[in-house]
Amino acid sequence: MILCPWRRRKGNRGDDNESSDPLNGKNFDSVSLDSMKDPIMLSTAIPTPVVPVTPDEVSEICSQIVVATHCGDHKSCKELLGKIKAWGKESECNKRCVVNNGTGCVLSDMFYSFASVSIEKHVDMLGEILSVLTWMFPLGEEGQSKLASPASLNSMVWVLKNGDPSARQNAVLVLKELLSLNQRLVDTLSEIEGISEALVNIIREPICPRATKSSLTSIYYMISPSSISVALTSRFVELGLVSIITEILVDAEKGICERALGVLAGICDCKEGREEAYKNALTMPLLVKKMLRISEMATEFAVCTLWKLFKNAKRDRDDDESVLVEALQDGAFQKLLVLLQLGCDETVKEKATELLKLLNPYRKKLGCVDSSMDFKCQWAV
Repeated sequence: MILCPWRRRKGNRGDDNESSDPLNGKNFDSVSLDSMKDPIMLSTAIPTPVVPVTPDEVSEICSQIVVATHCGDHKSCKELLGKIKAWGKESECNKRCVVNNGTGCVLSDMFYSFASVSIEKHVDMLGEILSVLTWMFPLGEEGQSKLASPASLNSMVWVLKNGDPSARQNAVLVLKELLSLNQRLVDTLSEIEGISEALVNIIREPICPRATKSSLTSIYYMISPSSISVALTSRFVELGLVSIITEILVDAEKGICERALGVLAGICDCKEGREEAYKNALTMPLLVKKMLRISEMATEFAVCTLWKLFKNAKRDRDDDESVLVEALQDGAFQKLLVLLQLGCDETVKEKATELLKLLNPYRKKLGCVDSSMDFKCQWAV
């Protein structure tokens, strides 16, 4: 989980007005020594350090939350949650103290309790809890079990579909963290209506890069090989995920590119996914372009996807030549050759070598042969 470090502003905390600083707009030398000896002047110029929260304070708040939750005291829960949020905003030290003293488990129980009563009635409270849970991971087993319950997961999916942008972002962040800890949750999630649509919509209509990455990661976990992965992948394909991914790959940042390529590789495990990839004019040029340009992980996913498309082309389409020729025209042969020369993981090396062997017979037909390339080709294949 990425946490953005909080940086204290100059002057008094929470005061954005620079004119409140007595030294603002003045040279230090222009301030008299007498004024610097004035304790009032000094107290105004130097911000008072924030006293960090203590484990005892956190434990006390957690105990109060447990009581308020079991009593269904919505007002008290909201006030106590506000204190935790305020502590977290003050410093990273406070966040660590809050996380290390069992708060995540207590908030998970609170989320489960309110979700079990009524989602619509407590939607604001559920959204507030999710906003704090985003920095509570990794959770203990008890906290995970509460959030992994059908009631909690149903609530998260409801927020993903119906919440405001901030709530949807927090929901997908928490869902991604849960799936990273326990991928068996995919079975439960797959039974919740609208989960696939909700995740795809976050990518189609971006909230922020972090939410997009979390959604892609969640989808990656959901389509990873399992007893239900084919059905889930087919559903994502029906929702147009292949074309969405190729569109965002054009100019996406590194983190999004890596995840998008990973999802595309997973989608190409099923015939429906490969068919959509074959039909999309951007698939081949983007896969070739992203090799060796983003990261080692991105290159591995790109090679893996090309391998799946090439190896299955004849069976899927009864025509592998057009796929291989298109890849050659986009420069796949040269990129793969450079990849082998630079060195790569053994698994990637095997796939790249196999791809070169598949592409080589078509090079002469396209007239893309030169003596230096012939020599390199013989060395590679």
